[in-house]
Amino acid sequence: MDVSIVIVTYNVPDLVTRCLAMIPAAVCGLTWQVFVVDNGAGDGTWDRLGPRTDIRLLRGSRELGFGRGNNLAASNASGRWLLFLNPDTEPEPGSVRRLVDRADSDPGVGVLGPRLVLPDGSLDPAARRGFPTPASAAMRLLRGPGSFAGRFTPSYNVQCSEDHEVTVDAVSGACMLVRTEAFTCVNGFDPQFFTYGEDLDLAYRVKQAGWGALFVPSAVVHHLKRRSTRKRPIRARFEFYRAMWLYYRKHGHHDARWLQALVRLSILVLGAAAVVRQAVLRVMDVPVMPKATG
Repeated sequence: MDVSIVIVTYNVPDLVTRCLAMIPAAVCGLTWQVFVVDNGAGDGTWDRLGPRTDIRLLRGSRELGFGRGNNLAASNASGRWLLFLNPDTEPEPGSVRRLVDRADSDPGVGVLGPRLVLPDGSLDPAARRGFPTPASAAMRLLRGPGSFAGRFTPSYNVQCSEDHEVTVDAVSGACMLVRTEAFTCVNGFDPQFFTYGEDLDLAYRVKQAGWGALFVPSAVVHHLKRRSTRKRPIRARFEFYRAMWLYYRKHGHHDARWLQALVRLSILVLGAAAVVRQAVLRVMDVPVMPKATG
């Protein structure tokens, strides 16, 4: 088996059905299998997909989360490569084949991601990332590479031509091809992460184990983005900042103690403010979702 495709879905039956319809053209001659983990409840996904014989449907739960849902499917997969795919993505014909062919050409690569295209036609900045640091986080808070801070700090989103294949630290978990050997070596996604951050954490551990990551723009996947998380906006904001806390607790121990304390305090303050804001919007019935990071 060339590639095992894993989709964890939550209350977006129309989107996951559309995503599945595009997979045969995207794999373009590879041997493949598809797992769908249904974390929703009462949305019709299970009844709609249950009769299908071209996928393996696994029952998840609202509290299983993204990483653990992917781990569940991956434990049953037989592909040389694992493709983790969000239900709100639409892979173009040949896109998965291009990722796998590029991956097979370089045994030193463990993680690959495509050009992720947003609905407005722009590149999803999450498609090519550096590992977050206190400096790059501060730069983002001060509004990016055009700011004064951006002239002296590393960027979280790798800056280069959208058509240029480039080595990166991490790609987006919305569409991420991972060498099965590498995934097994690092014991898969960390189940502590519910949603957000697990893709960065996995890429970090894969890199520590000796494999690189690559942005492959010749493979194009469209990404509608945040279609599942908007179903639970308050929980999404909480988990976003909790993921920051978990990631920094795991990988920020080399920083000075005063810096660790400052970062943790900042995460607590910003996270509390974001959750309260989202709760107020929910009470006022304002259909606004705060911007997620790329």
